[in-house]
Amino acid sequence: MIISLFSFNLPAQVTPERLQQFIATNQYKDLNYPAQVTAFYSQLNFRTAWIQQNDIHNCNVFFNDLKLSRGLALNEKDYHFSLVESFRNHAVYLPDTDDSLDAEIRLTDAAIHFYTDIAYGNIKPVLGYNGLDYTPACKDIAALLASHIAQHSLQSFIADVSPALPEIAAMQAKLQWLNAVTDESNFKESLVSSNKVNSSNQPLLLKLYHLGIADTAERIMPDTLVRKNVQEAQRQFNLLDDGTLRSTILKELNVPLSVRVQQLIFSINYFRWLYCILQDQSVIVVNIPATCMKVYQDNNTVLEMRMIVGKTTTPTPTLLSKVDEVILYPYWHVPFSIATKELLPIIKRNPAYLDAGNYQVLNSAGKVIDPYTINWHRLSTKYFPYIIRQGTGCDNSLGVLKLNFYSPFGVYLHDTQVRSMFKLGKRFFSHGCMRMEKPIELGHLLLKDNHVAIDTLEEKGCLLNQAPVIVHADVHMPVVVWYNPAGMDSTGRVIFYEDIYEKFSWMKKK
Repeated sequence: MIISLFSFNLPAQVTPERLQQFIATNQYKDLNYPAQVTAFYSQLNFRTAWIQQNDIHNCNVFFNDLKLSRGLALNEKDYHFSLVESFRNHAVYLPDTDDSLDAEIRLTDAAIHFYTDIAYGNIKPVLGYNGLDYTPACKDIAALLASHIAQHSLQSFIADVSPALPEIAAMQAKLQWLNAVTDESNFKESLVSSNKVNSSNQPLLLKLYHLGIADTAERIMPDTLVRKNVQEAQRQFNLLDDGTLRSTILKELNVPLSVRVQQLIFSINYFRWLYCILQDQSVIVVNIPATCMKVYQDNNTVLEMRMIVGKTTTPTPTLLSKVDEVILYPYWHVPFSIATKELLPIIKRNPAYLDAGNYQVLNSAGKVIDPYTINWHRLSTKYFPYIIRQGTGCDNSLGVLKLNFYSPFGVYLHDTQVRSMFKLGKRFFSHGCMRMEKPIELGHLLLKDNHVAIDTLEEKGCLLNQAPVIVHADVHMPVVVWYNPAGMDSTGRVIFYEDIYEKFSWMKKK
C-alpha cells in the first residue's frame, strides 16, 4: 500500500461491486481477522465504511476511540493508529482505487481487532490446563460493528461491547488515574523509607497522592488523616490495616507506579477473557495470589471466601476445568510425595502415628492391611508399594467435603479441619490443593436440587469412619484457577496482590 501524508484526494467513487470483487480476488494473509472482514462487508452489502466522503464520521469516531486505548489497557499502535489518524486529518493520498480499497480493508481489520480486544482482552491468562478448551467468543464483533455503522451509532460501540463486570470498570478508573499522575510534568517516583505516619514524612504523602488515596499532594495533613490514608493503602495491598508503616507496607508503597500500571493492564484483560464463560452459568474463580475464591452468577459475585493455596515450594497450578462430583466425608489419599517424604520418617520412628491420625495402609490391590506387619525401615522414596489413606472424621485433612474436577495435577477443592489459618493474612500453606473457608455454602450451590445431602451433612457434622458419599453435581460448574495480579474487593476497592510465586517479576525489571 502506498501512503504519503500529502492531501486528502480519493479516486473515483468505490462501488459495492468493485469492493466485492476486490475482496474476492485478493488474499490478505497478513490480516488479523480475514474471515470477519469478509463477513463485515457482506453484512454491509459491500459498502465502504471508512474511505469515502460520507464515511469520515466513522473515521472520526474510530480515531477518538483509539485515543482511549491507554486508559482501556490497550496499545493504540496495535491498530493502525497512524493510518486512521491520516484519514481523520485528511492527510492521506491514495493514487488509485486499489490503494483506496486496500486501506479500507486494513482499517476494517484494525477496527475489528481493536473492538475484539475490548470485548475479550488482548492478554490471555496463562493456564497450565484448559480442560474446557475455552476461548471467548460470545459476541460477533464483526456483525455488531457492521450493524452500528449501518445505524450510524458507532459512538456507542465501546460501551456496547465492553464486558459488564464491575472489576473492569473499577480497574480502568484506577488505571486512568495512574496514567494521569505519571503524565504530570513534575512526576517523579517517591521512595518511602521513614516509618513516621505524619506530615514530616513527605515522600509518604506524595506516594499516597500518586496512588489516588490522598486527594491532594499538599505538604501538610493532619496526623489522623495520614494514618487513615495509610490504612487505606494497606487495604489496597491486601495487608493488615493498622496504620503502621512496617516493612510489608513499605515494600508495597515503593513498587514503581509503572508496575502497578502493568498489573492493571494484565488484570483488566484477564477479566475480559473471563467474561464470556460467566454468561448463563455460575463459575468458580480462585485467584492464587489473592488466596480468595469468588463464585460468579449473572456477572455478580454470589459467594466469596478466603482460601488456603500452595506454598511457594508446592505451588497451586493454574487451570480451567468443571466440577462434576461433590464428595461428602472424603478419604484423604495421601499423595506419594507427602507419604514418602513427610509421613514415612515419622512412621519409622513410631508406627502408632498411623492409628493416632486415623490412617490406613492399602496394598497395590487396594486392600487394607495391618501396618504392624510392614517393615517400614525397608521403605523409601524409591520403594514404597503402598497407599496411605486417612479415614473420615474430624481430624481428616480434607474436612467433610471435597469437590472433584479433572486436571493432570491431582489437585482439588476441599474443606479443612484447621480453620484458624483462614484468619491469617497470608495463606500459602498447602501442597497445591485449595482449602475452602465456606465449603458447605459452595456445596449448596452445586447441589441445589439435592440439598438434602448438604442439609444432612450440616446436621451430622464430622463422623468418624463414615463411608464417603459421592454425589454427582446438579450443576457442572466451571472452575477457573488463575494467577491474577490485581482484583477488586466486595466494597469496590481495587487491590494489588503480592507476586508470591514471582510470575510477574519481569515487570519490576523494566
